[in-house]
Amino acid sequence: MALSEYEGEEIIAKIIIKGGKKTEEREWMPRTVHNDPAGKDAYIIGNGPSRIDFDLYSLPQDSYGCNALYRDYEPDFLICVDRRMYTEIKDSEYIGKNIVYTNHFNISRLGGEAHLIPANPHMGAGTTAMHIAIHDGHTNLICLGFDCAKDGPNSNVYTGTNAYNDAETVVHQTVWGRQIKEFISKNPQVNWTFVEGDVPKEILDLDNVKSITYNELNTYIT
Repeated sequence: MALSEYEGEEIIAKIIIKGGKKTEEREWMPRTVHNDPAGKDAYIIGNGPSRIDFDLYSLPQDSYGCNALYRDYEPDFLICVDRRMYTEIKDSEYIGKNIVYTNHFNISRLGGEAHLIPANPHMGAGTTAMHIAIHDGHTNLICLGFDCAKDGPNSNVYTGTNAYNDAETVVHQTVWGRQIKEFISKNPQVNWTFVEGDVPKEILDLDNVKSITYNELNTYIT
């Protein structure tokens, strides 16, 4: 594992269309988070119900969490791409004391002390968390709370709360599963471990993926 050499990036700050001609205003956004992954695994925390009985505070660094996870646990890095969810986080005290990643749209339109997702892959929060961990230099990702093998009624730790669908809403979770599979396939140099959960078989069949139980995870981290 090596410290990322990323220094920042140029983003499109504004698009102006005048007289039928489109021009772009660009600005440089420097890197604001410097994380050294040496000697550490990356723990990617989704919000599927399969993780609900696990004590997240037993995890060592580096933890990358998603969305409303901050209500119950402070990951080392919180990732949010949804506008409604980001608004909640921005309006809380959490964002001023912790590292929150979001996209440029949320930063420019909604404000708040968030950090830009580096080289934004424009994917869901869970896959984006994986992307940031790899971007930091991690090559061993351990994933909890990923339940995306089938579509059906919304099943999430935070179902029915602000910015989340209720339990009767059908959620196409297999879209996230296909996105994760494609992302893993594009990163053969990285090893993925999924801790239980309802993970699609086509993900678990990949050469750089394995599955373990929560008992095995507890043994590993202790």
